[in-house]
Amino acid sequence: MTFAVAGGGRVSASFVSRLPHLAAELGPVAAQSYRLASRIVNSIGAGHAVREYAELNDSPLILICAPSSVVAPIVSALADSIECSGKTILLCNDGADSGYLAPLQLRGASVASIHLIPGFEKRFVGEGDRSAIREARKLVKKLGGRLEEINTNKVAVYSAGLSFGIGLFTALMEASMQCFLDAGMSKASAVKVVETIFQSSLRAYVYAGKRSWSGPLAHGDSVAMEREIESLEATKPLLARHYRETAAFAREILSGSNANGNVTSS
Repeated sequence: MTFAVAGGGRVSASFVSRLPHLAAELGPVAAQSYRLASRIVNSIGAGHAVREYAELNDSPLILICAPSSVVAPIVSALADSIECSGKTILLCNDGADSGYLAPLQLRGASVASIHLIPGFEKRFVGEGDRSAIREARKLVKKLGGRLEEINTNKVAVYSAGLSFGIGLFTALMEASMQCFLDAGMSKASAVKVVETIFQSSLRAYVYAGKRSWSGPLAHGDSVAMEREIESLEATKPLLARHYRETAAFAREILSGSNANGNVTSS
């Protein structure tokens, strides 16, 4: 099936630009200006620029490839310019879900969003209308990839999972690094130790899940933990506070006990 693109930003960085047979299958490309549409066409080497969103009306499949900050005006322009009934519209960028496409859905379009999962080249997550998800799977299949479907009303929960695995995980590594440096390790050595222990913990978790939990907290050694926290309070009070709070969280999520903010043995 041929398709159209409503674009913005660097479409060349999107997975859409890697679709095989793109030159043969991509038709009209529209953007907020003809100049931008032409730039997109030149950057991906496929499609032909058009001056108005209305010129996408003959395409049964439309991909919106744009930063989340400009998705709303694109959706509004499409809603005013095309006949939505019978069309499939996929949002193909990170940071936006099919909720952005509600104006098009209300007019009869089948909508979904599809995102590349961070760290993967060919593994995606998608959510939205069933028929739109089927089209998304076809696109992913062309790339030799895999699409994981999630619930539309749980997109923010999925995003939280990414934050735990990326932003919050980085903070833990930095906390570990600061401890080793404060203890007198060279930076080169501390980096190596951080890399090794976090990779080891990750491998153990992949193999055994929560059963891989180890260390003084897992063993209920409150004396050792309090000694560590008191030592941190002398020079790294922020890390001491984080240790206490994270320990309470870890006990509740890994052992099922109730977190009360105190670090005590089970």
